[in-house]
Amino acid sequence: MNRRWPDAPQTVSWKLEGTDWTIHNHANVFSRTGLDIGARFFMQHLPENLEGEIVDLGCGNGVIGLTLLDKNPQAKVVFVDESPMAVASSRLNVETNMPEALDRCEFMINNALSGVEPFRFNAVLCNPPFHQQHALTDNVAWEMFHHARRCLKINGELYIVANRHLDYFHKLKKIFGNCTTIATNNKFVVLKAVKLGRRR
Repeated sequence: MNRRWPDAPQTVSWKLEGTDWTIHNHANVFSRTGLDIGARFFMQHLPENLEGEIVDLGCGNGVIGLTLLDKNPQAKVVFVDESPMAVASSRLNVETNMPEALDRCEFMINNALSGVEPFRFNAVLCNPPFHQQHALTDNVAWEMFHHARRCLKINGELYIVANRHLDYFHKLKKIFGNCTTIATNNKFVVLKAVKLGRRR
């Protein structure tokens, strides 16, 4: 978890529509030249006025976490990604667009939430990948969901956005015992699951 911060090669910058923010992406970070449509839909339905610690899991360039900082001024946001370039992009985007919020941030290079203590977080938000290299798989998402459940406090909430065809509703219901549809369109769905008991 204490890997070296990368240097900043080949940074691409673009304006985030509907905001005054400029988003910076280092090399090989997802959604390099603009906001992907899943994240755009997710941003319209993010929770507001949360407190405690919130995780942007698989943060990429940090645009979801940045929006969470803006919508949840009493909360701390933890940006987590296995890619050093992604976490460095997230940090740069907070420094550039909301420098006053840096003291409410933590940046973590990590494989999902491996090694993170249980019952720590009030909420986890995630736009999980559904491919690994070139293979379509939900293994990464499944791992993220299990890690999120372990690390959430009782009554903590997991929010995800996903392609509708992946049927994460039933996967989350299997893990958490509950799932609610927050929003849906013809391609994506935003889901919420709540940690109700002490089963890890």
